[in-house]
Amino acid sequence: MNEEVKEVDSSGPISCANWKAFEKGEPLRAIVEYPLYTDARVIGEISEGYGPYRFLNTVPGDDRPGLLKPSIILRVEFHLGNDLPQMNETDISNYHGGWFPDEIAALVSLCLGIRVKAADESRRFDQGGDPLGRPQAFRFRREPTMSLDDRRLKLPNAVGAHSLEDLTPIKYLPNLSGEEAIVVIRAARLYQDALWIGESEPALSWLMLVSALEAGANMWHQGDDSPVSKLEASKPNLYNLLESTGVEGLTENVANEIVHTLGATNKFIKFVLEYLPEPPEKRPLQWGQIPWSRTFMRSALGKIYGYRSNALHGGIPFPAPMCNDGMIVENCMAEKPTGLACSTLGGVWLAEDTPMLLHMFEYIARGTLINWIKSLENA
Repeated sequence: MNEEVKEVDSSGPISCANWKAFEKGEPLRAIVEYPLYTDARVIGEISEGYGPYRFLNTVPGDDRPGLLKPSIILRVEFHLGNDLPQMNETDISNYHGGWFPDEIAALVSLCLGIRVKAADESRRFDQGGDPLGRPQAFRFRREPTMSLDDRRLKLPNAVGAHSLEDLTPIKYLPNLSGEEAIVVIRAARLYQDALWIGESEPALSWLMLVSALEAGANMWHQGDDSPVSKLEASKPNLYNLLESTGVEGLTENVANEIVHTLGATNKFIKFVLEYLPEPPEKRPLQWGQIPWSRTFMRSALGKIYGYRSNALHGGIPFPAPMCNDGMIVENCMAEKPTGLACSTLGGVWLAEDTPMLLHMFEYIARGTLINWIKSLENA
């Protein structure tokens, strides 16, 4: 590797390092194309403005939920060398469980709100090789597959028409540090997997969406909130109950006793509230909506994080009513389970304990992550 290449910031995920190498004018080594599979209808095409990346629309003739098609061809100009890393100690600083095309596919999934997975490279243009490129059929992985049943979709917004013009947040990638970029990729990968299994395994989709938000929250939050403020944010009902007793010092004493259990919840809630998106443009009638207030969101997010902890540490899945599809109200899916209570699969839940449906939390998670990514670029 020559001295000029050594000066390139190669920290962080490959997609970010390659963009930085492109901007530094490092020599082009190869051009490679990867099919990106989705069951959404992709509109538009990106042929410039994204550094070494192009997003070409194959314009499939059919689109319907569950029908995977290589609707996007990701064309990549590689400007990085192929040097092996040092292998004298374990290093997971850039590990996210996937290869380079998975990084871009995850960002596309997050930016567009659709199911996207990358396949192996399909064509390569090498220096001095065939100017029309050479087809490739290497198979390091199987082509993506997905299972959808015939019932109403739990994530209806993941299908239908989505424009490549919404890929704008990807442009922030080369302006991030390596540490920031890998956290963004990890969050996007979790979101990508949450969408991919949302129809078949909604309870696991909930877990991945919470983890995607937590990945961002862990980088964002540097606060030193007091135990009482953490209690108020994480467990507002308990906080109000303790305050209503009028016993001096009770709230502080309880908060100090359980503060070690409150940090993660408080960080998660504050992160979402900081970057909470605006309400959806299309919403059901009032009785099918969730309140878009900080008070409601704080309480709902606390419950959701509690269910996540129950699932991870107690083996108790997310409440079934929150994993189902919703009632259709004026051609729009309700944002929360309807009715006063629900009994199914051996469990009973009151309406107040099932604050929203999966599709609504997906909307909140995606909007929160995108707003957070924009804030990193502006920092």
